[in-house]
Amino acid sequence: MNDTILLFLLIAFSLLLALSIVFKLASKQKTLLYIIGGICLLSIVMIFITRGTDKFNKDLSRLIQNSRPKSAEEVYSLLFKQPADRCLTVINFKDQFIPKIDCCIWMELNVCPKEFLRIINLKKYQETILTRSDSAIFLQSYSDRPAWWTPQNLGDSLTKLNIIFNEDNEQSLFFGKDSIHIYLCDKAL
Repeated sequence: MNDTILLFLLIAFSLLLALSIVFKLASKQKTLLYIIGGICLLSIVMIFITRGTDKFNKDLSRLIQNSRPKSAEEVYSLLFKQPADRCLTVINFKDQFIPKIDCCIWMELNVCPKEFLRIINLKKYQETILTRSDSAIFLQSYSDRPAWWTPQNLGDSLTKLNIIFNEDNEQSLFFGKDSIHIYLCDKAL
């Protein structure tokens, strides 16, 4: 999608540059005006032929859809699919408003045991057990977290499930012994 946006900006810049040249030279040479206009039109047609209008339309509609605010339930469904038996209570939520600029999706939620088992089995998480003192030190790496995002308050020990998708994307779930109160950080840079 980034390549489509870049391509669109390149086309717009090229068109503005060509038009400014055309208006400066329009009074001097009419044939030059037609040549530059033809080159611009041919370039736009060639880009749409080679890139395909379907991909351009799909990327543009995805950009528009991703820019609208989402509810916590929509974001949860995107991350974990629909919750089982609707046993999901979102306590706090902060969306990643601008991907690549905002670091993370933050959630604090309660789920039933069935939903808890479902989401931890969706991905191959790496498990780490932390004590309360360890978690205070460990959580310093989550520097952009909201004030309400406090997994260290889950008890004397907490479990962290983490999966790293690539160098810029990872997902972490924190929960205590009761395993129904969960803190989620979905990092996507």
